[in-house]
Order: sequence, then C-alpha cells, then structure tokens
Amino acid sequence: MRARFLVAFVILIAAGLLFHFLQAPTAERREREMLQRIEDFTAGQGSVKPVVFLGDSLVEHASFSPSICGRPVINAGYSGAVASGVLRLVEAFDRIRFSPAVLVISVGVNDSIVVDRRPFAETYPEIIQRAAALGGKVFAVSLAPIARPGSLADEVDRSRFAEIDRVIRETARERAIPLIDVGTLRTRTSPLVADGVHLSQDGYAAWTGTIETALNGQCP
Repeated sequence: MRARFLVAFVILIAAGLLFHFLQAPTAERREREMLQRIEDFTAGQGSVKPVVFLGDSLVEHASFSPSICGRPVINAGYSGAVASGVLRLVEAFDRIRFSPAVLVISVGVNDSIVVDRRPFAETYPEIIQRAAALGGKVFAVSLAPIARPGSLADEVDRSRFAEIDRVIRETARERAIPLIDVGTLRTRTSPLVADGVHLSQDGYAAWTGTIETALNGQCP
C-alpha cells in the first residue's frame, strides 16, 4: 500500500513538472509577442502614452474601447498568464523605458489553477510596486466570479482563489491604488460560459463596462 502511494506521488510530481516545462515556452513566447506589440506602438506613436491592459485570457479576449481617457488602448493580455508572467512584462517595460499613462493589472485566476514557483502573495505586490514606478496611474482589478460547476471551474482551488482575491484587494489598499471590483457582475443571463471561468457576451459587457467606467472616472 505504501509503495503504491509513493508511486502515485512520484507520478503526480512528474506530471506537474512536465506541465511546467510544456507551459513555460508558450508563456515566454506570448510574453515576447506582447512586448513586441508595445515596441511596435512606441516606434509608431513616439511620445504618446497609452492605456495598457495586462493580464490573462479575460483581458486578451475583451473588446475594450479603442480610446480611453482620450488615449489609445493596448491589450497585452494573453491566455494562461500567471502573476510571474505579468511581472516579467512589467520588468521589461522598465528595461525599454516604456511608461504608459495608465496600466491596468488583471491577473490571478490561473494562479488558482496552477501553482507558480513563487507564491502569488509575494509576486503580486511586486507587480504593483514596479508598475507604479513606471510613472503612470495603476489600477488593480479584482477576480471575476466563477461558477460552482464547470469544466474549468472544477480545476480551481477555491481556497487559493479566495486568498488571491484577498491579496489583490489588500495590496491595492496598502499601495493606495484604485481597485476595480468585478467580483459581482450584473447581467440578464449568466456572466459565464459553460467552463465556469471565462466570460459570456453579457459577462464581458458587464466586466469591460465596470472597468472602463472606473478608468474614465479617474483619468490621469
């Protein structure tokens, strides 16, 4: 019985390592793509300071207005993003001396599904600190709701999800940056698709609406 348990444990560890090694090249490639998007904008727009969204697939698939606060919008979200990936992008912004007028950080749900090498509670405050050091206005976005059942929602560690949302809210309060609360989305139909995590059309309308209203109300 003990030997069987040890075998199962080793298999679980190996599967986790394999997942990490398979995911890492994809994440790095997407981060390079997002950074290239920023560099292309800088080359074409010169000194214009945009509104930049950083985050995961909720950000990537969102249809934000092309202009917010009278500034062009850059969507630099990518599917599968975790806090460490967002931190690497913020660090890259500093290296290339890129300073957006507004930087919106929306990340965390994937960290409740996969365990990153560094705890979210350590990485997220550093994201906010480094983002603020770029010189623009920073907004933190809370986690959006998830369903109880769902093919992807079933993979979420609920206790970690709650802890991540707490860290986001607490960091925003401690760093005195605006928090955009999307924890409750008022919609006519379900705000979520069948997987229980990604947003439906109504969900996106409420999510982007809440975010853009907050931004437009506090333009730099």
